[in-house]
Formats: sequence, C-alpha cells, structure tokens
Amino acid sequence: MNPLVAIGVPVYNGEEYLAECLESILRQTFSNWECVIVNNQSTDQSLSIAESFARKDNRFRVITNPEFVDMITNFNNTYKYSNEAKYFKVVCVDDWIFPGHLTEMVNLLEKYPQAGLCSSYRLDHVTVNCAGLNYYDGPVFDGKEVLKQQLLYKVDYLMGSETTLLIRTETLKKLAGYPTIYPYGVYHFDTSQAYELLSISDLAFVFQVTSYTRRSEQTYTSLYSNRFSTHLNLREKELNKYKGMSEELENEYKKERERYGYFLFKSRLKGDKECIEWHNKQMDSERKFTLREQLIYALKVNIKKLKRS
Repeated sequence: MNPLVAIGVPVYNGEEYLAECLESILRQTFSNWECVIVNNQSTDQSLSIAESFARKDNRFRVITNPEFVDMITNFNNTYKYSNEAKYFKVVCVDDWIFPGHLTEMVNLLEKYPQAGLCSSYRLDHVTVNCAGLNYYDGPVFDGKEVLKQQLLYKVDYLMGSETTLLIRTETLKKLAGYPTIYPYGVYHFDTSQAYELLSISDLAFVFQVTSYTRRSEQTYTSLYSNRFSTHLNLREKELNKYKGMSEELENEYKKERERYGYFLFKSRLKGDKECIEWHNKQMDSERKFTLREQLIYALKVNIKKLKRS
C-alpha cells in the first residue's frame, strides 16, 4: 500500500508562508510522493525558496510559468505539470498539512476503492471544522447524499479547502471538464469542483485534524466575498445544477432564487453598480434576473417579514 501521490503547490508571491507549507510536505510520514511547485512569475523570493527545497529533496520539482496566468489556470497547472500518480492533491501556499495527513488518507482510499476523494477535520485558523458526519457511520459515505446534505445546510461544509482533500486520479478523469480539473468562470472554483466530485463518487473521511487553513481578512478572495456576497452566486448556481436530485433541493433552489433576487434589488437601491455587474458576469443568460423578478422577490421577502412581525 505505497501508491504514488502527486502534490501541487501553486504560488504567486508567497514568500511569507511557502517554506512552512513545503516543510509540512517534507515531514509527511508517507514517503512516496512527488511535489510540483508552480511559480506564477513571482516577484518576491518564492522561486528561491522553492528551488532550495528542490535541492534539499529531489521529490520537489519547480516549474515557472512562461508568463503570468490567472489563479484558476495556475491551480490547473499543478495537475498539468504533475506526473501520473494514483492520487492527487493541492496544498495552498498559505496552508500546511500535519505529518500524518497522507498516511491516513491513502490508507482509507486504498481500503475503500469506491471512494473517489478523502476529507478530514481541519484546523481553520483557530477553529476545528468540517464536522457533521457520525464516526460510527463511517468511514465511507454516499457522495450524492453528502452533496444533498451540504446543499441543504444540514451538515458543516465537509470539503474544507483544496489543502484538506486527497483525490483519486481516476475520479478526476470523470470530471466533465477533464483534463481541466478546476472549472473556469466560477469564482469559488474549488467548492464547485468538490460538489462535482461528490456527485460522481463516494467520500472517505478521516476523523482527525490533518490540515491547517490560514485566514486573512485582506486576501483577494475574502475582500471580494465580503463585499459582493459571492457565496450567494455559488449556492444558487450549484442548487440549480443539482436541484433534480430531490424535491427538497428543488424547493431549496426556489428559496435561494428569492434570497438572491432580493439581495440584487437591495444592491440596486444602494446604487452599487460594481456589485450588480459582478453578479451579472457570473451568471449565464438563463440564470440572470430581470428587474421585474428582483422586484417581485423583494416584495415577497418583505411581505414575509411583515407577517412574522
């Protein structure tokens, strides 16, 4: 039980945390891994740090993109430049993994071939999350059922971040966009990928904390998420995609459309044109709200509030 694991570390100007990230990979109790560090034309010391690890251990390999690319492309490049391996994972440059991370996850996925991906509890800044599964029901769970529970907010988000997961390569090959493994045109591309993986495979779960996610209110993602409520767009999109799985999801989708339309109407009243433009760019023509729809949803929400009061 010593299959090859490919690890991707996408980096752009990540000198502050890169060494800690790579050191955590070096400390793994599981030894049969290869790590490709994809440097996206960094202007700080990231390349120098990456090369120092490659000199220290030949399981590290450094690739520098010929030209600067967007974030999703750089994440996809970590898979593109990795060698064929039985399992694949990304470790974000701000994050790190505990020494037993690969050992625990590989052991589970080797024992349960029906599971296409493995997650675990994680230390999310100072909070342990990815909770909600029953230890005595595990360690393998029906992917579609987990997806349904996620979309209905009946359990915590179990996928964590890219750093939290280990994915079977054969499962990645079943993704609709393969060999692109992270979807383009989706702001929360990692969550969208995780949902699709759950729709096509079962989930193995390690009931231990095996990874760390760093949080900063000033990151590019968090600044946009807080300002534009980007998760509204993600949730409406994913519910629309999977609403056919059950009547409960269909009803939840209708409620989410109502909440989303009300949010856009309030943004219009505030004169937040940038927010409106961002959401319009994220939606295809079939999902876009007309002004009439926004007004109707706003009236419905306010009527409900009046009834409750």
